[in-house]
Amino acid sequence: MATQMAISAVVLLFMVIYLSARLETYFESRFENRWRRELALARDYARTLDLEHLSTGQVDAWADRVGEILAMRVTLIDSSGRVLGDSQVDSSRLLAVENHRDRPEVRQALSEGYGKNRRVSTTVNRDLFYFAMPLGDKTERRGVMRVAVPAREIKAALAQIHMLIWWGSAVGFGLILVVGFLVSKSIVKRLQEIVEAGKRMAQGDFSSRIAINGSDEVSDLSRSLNQMGDELQTYIQQVTQERDQLQTILTSMIEGVVVTDLRGQVILTNPAFAKILGLEKIAGNQSLQELFHEPRFLLAFDEAVEQKHDVSVSIESRNASGKYLKAYIGLLGSSQHPSGVVTVFHDVTKLEHLEKVRRDFVANVSHELRTPLTAIKGYVETLLDASNLKQERAKDFLTTVLRHTNRMARLVDDLLNLAKLESTQIGEEMQEVDVTECVRRVADNFSNIQVNMGLELKLDLPKTVTPVKCVVAEIEMVIENLIDNAFKYGAEGKIVAVTVRESADEVQVNVTDQGSGIPAEHQPRVFERFYRVDKARSRKLGGTGLGLSIVKHSIQRHKGRIWLDSKVGRGSTFSFALPKI
Repeated sequence: MATQMAISAVVLLFMVIYLSARLETYFESRFENRWRRELALARDYARTLDLEHLSTGQVDAWADRVGEILAMRVTLIDSSGRVLGDSQVDSSRLLAVENHRDRPEVRQALSEGYGKNRRVSTTVNRDLFYFAMPLGDKTERRGVMRVAVPAREIKAALAQIHMLIWWGSAVGFGLILVVGFLVSKSIVKRLQEIVEAGKRMAQGDFSSRIAINGSDEVSDLSRSLNQMGDELQTYIQQVTQERDQLQTILTSMIEGVVVTDLRGQVILTNPAFAKILGLEKIAGNQSLQELFHEPRFLLAFDEAVEQKHDVSVSIESRNASGKYLKAYIGLLGSSQHPSGVVTVFHDVTKLEHLEKVRRDFVANVSHELRTPLTAIKGYVETLLDASNLKQERAKDFLTTVLRHTNRMARLVDDLLNLAKLESTQIGEEMQEVDVTECVRRVADNFSNIQVNMGLELKLDLPKTVTPVKCVVAEIEMVIENLIDNAFKYGAEGKIVAVTVRESADEVQVNVTDQGSGIPAEHQPRVFERFYRVDKARSRKLGGTGLGLSIVKHSIQRHKGRIWLDSKVGRGSTFSFALPKI
């Protein structure tokens, strides 16, 4: 607003100055034309005078009369420059007036037919405009008639004109102020709306729209901002949707993903990558080299960046809890001008573990079968070669062959049971079962064994227990395996106790022995296939090494839990819990 007013004031001032100069020139020209016409009329009238035969008083009286009519100073000068009459000089003083031959307007009139000049008169001592015309024709210049007008008349007229111009300019400037204030107030209000809308857009609110009134430049600007807001809102929604989709994909991926620049500075990671490294969150401004100190990986990363091609590498990570990882390193952007690097880490620890289990399983099965097969082969060959072998001796050999054959049969049965548990789903075989009844039935099967081994099997069962839904045969097999293990490895001539307890959500069965216990370093592996704490004793007692593994898989099929609590010298307690109905 202030700038507009300043510009308007400067423009008006320039116009006033320019108009004043132009009007002064214009009015001087108009005055001069008027006075020239009046001079011409007076000269034509003066041509009738016979200046040579009239007295000075007569000529002066004529000049006084014409000067009074024209309201100007009128002077008659002869061809020699002598003043013959003057409307503002008494006739008695004319002889004292100096010769006017050298006056500029007189010389110009005599030479060109018209003359003018402005100066302070030495005769009347006033600032005057002089206009002169010759008397007579071109061939005979009989004198000069001159009129003079005070400059103050023109100055007064011009002063009035200047006053009008200044007043008009002041009124115009006032109108400009009022109109400018009203217009600028409207424009400023609309611009403020545009500024506020721009601020909201800068803060991310692209739904804000500006009201459009009219078709001026501000309206065009508002329309452009509204259009820009629509386009930005669409673009932001698209980018947000793509970002959310990418974030969802990255979050749901089990593979660790990390995006870096070409120098290895981390730009983006997903939760799986932090989990692989054993961290809750990846801090910003870190490099991949700081997070992942694996020489093989770093060499592969440098190779991918320098050679500009994808690289894959297998790593046994030391700073990721000993995990086995497979990293795929790829370039972002064009292969010639990559903008970054994306690395996908696959956690293959379970696969490596399963592969190790498979190798161990094959080795253990081979080992478990080799011993009885070797024994059977040896005894059979002996029987075939020894034709004179005594019957009692041959019977002992056959008994040994039968024992090893039964051992292999048990091993095969356990393997088949384990494969069945792993490969099939529990279907319609499940029914509501009272776990205490299962325990009683299994305990009855061990009555003869208790007598033969000198053991005591104690049952601590509640009168009532909430039923669980399970396969009766499998649960009884679990209880049987746990009691059998307690008799073989834990009791040592003492007591085996079976208790049933009920909690808010589960029914729990505990089988406790009073044996030597299991060392802590063996406890995490007792449920693995073919794992034995005391291998020699286990084989001597006829164990296959698969019983606890079968127990574990069966309980897991029923959505239950199984665990071990053991201390060396105090015995062991194997417990499992099944969810209530």
